[in-house]
Amino acid sequence: MKKGRKGTLQIATLNRIVLMSAWSFIMVISSFLFLFAGRWIDVRFNTEPTFMLGLFVLGICLGIGRMYTDYTKTRDELDKRKVRYQS
Repeated sequence: MKKGRKGTLQIATLNRIVLMSAWSFIMVISSFLFLFAGRWIDVRFNTEPTFMLGLFVLGICLGIGRMYTDYTKTRDELDKRKVRYQS
């Protein structure tokens, strides 16, 4: 089955949308990994809750920053292709 330019563009757009929706899952997993790493450090050095909270906030900030950069990259790429968003 032969795909035209429009079909390929729609598939690429759909792939980007799925990738961006997966970021929420990645953000939750990474923030909890940072949380548990901070908890382990706090128990080991008896500094509760310093590292736990610090690393948890760091994990959330890194996830949001990474999601934002990926979003802007995708938005710019779609604007180059002249794809218009529909509400």
